[in-house]
Amino acid sequence: MNVDIVQKNRDLRRYGEKSSFDAFFWAAFTLLLAAVTYIYYWEATSEFSDIHLHAAIASGFDFRDLHSITSRIVYPFWHLNFAVLYKLGVPFVWAAAIVCVVYKMLVFMLVQRILYLYLAPELSPKLATLGALAAMFVTAVRIPAVNPRVYIGIGSPNVWHNPTQIVAILSSLLCVFYTAHCVYSYQSGRNLPDAPATLPWKKAVLLAALLLFSVVCKPTFMQAFLPACGVYFLVLWIKNPKHTRFFLQIILAFLPTVVYFLMQYLYYTGVVVPFTSGIAVSLDPARLWIAVRNLLLMAAFPLLALLLTAKKDAFREPALALVLLMAAAAVLEAYLFYETGVRENNGNFNWASMNAAFLLWVIALPRFFRAVQDFRFDQARLREDAEKGVLPSATLSRTQTRLRVQSAGFLAAMFLLIWPLYSGMYYLYYLFTTVNVF
Repeated sequence: MNVDIVQKNRDLRRYGEKSSFDAFFWAAFTLLLAAVTYIYYWEATSEFSDIHLHAAIASGFDFRDLHSITSRIVYPFWHLNFAVLYKLGVPFVWAAAIVCVVYKMLVFMLVQRILYLYLAPELSPKLATLGALAAMFVTAVRIPAVNPRVYIGIGSPNVWHNPTQIVAILSSLLCVFYTAHCVYSYQSGRNLPDAPATLPWKKAVLLAALLLFSVVCKPTFMQAFLPACGVYFLVLWIKNPKHTRFFLQIILAFLPTVVYFLMQYLYYTGVVVPFTSGIAVSLDPARLWIAVRNLLLMAAFPLLALLLTAKKDAFREPALALVLLMAAAAVLEAYLFYETGVRENNGNFNWASMNAAFLLWVIALPRFFRAVQDFRFDQARLREDAEKGVLPSATLSRTQTRLRVQSAGFLAAMFLLIWPLYSGMYYLYYLFTTVNVF
């Protein structure tokens, strides 16, 4: 599925494509809106939830005094949204809940559009809506002996208590797929005989803006995305040394984000302000296993789906390669680094794994849907050929065996799709029945 979804989106709209947001989508949107409004309002009422704590920080913002913002937080996007509503007179709890709901629903809309662009025109937009709806609730696989409370100690593609992770998910989707679009743009220019392999500057500027937006939302996504992009573009550069100008453009696009990210690092390690935390390095093998285990539990379905649907050169697709590299970087980060001081228990080096797990779900779902469609087509064609007797018995036997193996793989993947959905429902049940915000 080597598809530039940014360009495909533009092409479909240019040629008068019927919107993927059909009546079924809006029915699902309405139900999800009611559910997440209830969940986030309940979360915001608890003074122990991250939503309440972040809202309390933002309630002290004074827009006439920039220091009142910069002295409190260096990834202020969610907080600025809250502060605007709060200063306009919206009650504290409702202001916090509304901002969370708005960005959760934007994530839902964006994921549905991404899935649809991968699946169109062969598959129905309803399938994209169902996939996006599932992606809003999946969690780590719940194994009572390992993670009876689902989230704690493991993580989740969807986290209900942390407001900044919601906007981080939105920004990560924008960054990954637009970065992939820039690679496609470079590749198309590289294949023209006389055209220089460079990126239009308006795309470089937009990429820079999206990357900077992501660290203003939350720096944890960039902790893994920066090394992933570093590896990806370095390998591409080594393979294409004559196209140095394009790679310099990419470096320039990332530079403002890197500078701001380093400033955030200095802030939270006590260099800029004295009351924060430090960072330590550990080479304990047990931590490596925990980091790998956590990602496997969060992304069991997408990893199996990618394995089942992998074809020759499949991992050369930019978006897929970037997400897989990001997942690897996130695991290494969770293994190597941990915080000390006042943020010792915040788990900030685990957020990138959660972000990567969500992106793996978005990448894997359309591939799985298409693979199942192709499998059903192959089954139907084999039945027809068998009835007509046009296949040699050896070929028929080999094909039947291959389809049986595929069927077993798809059944296993379906099980790993349903299990995280059940776990997601249990996660919410656990939150409400125990009155535990985590």
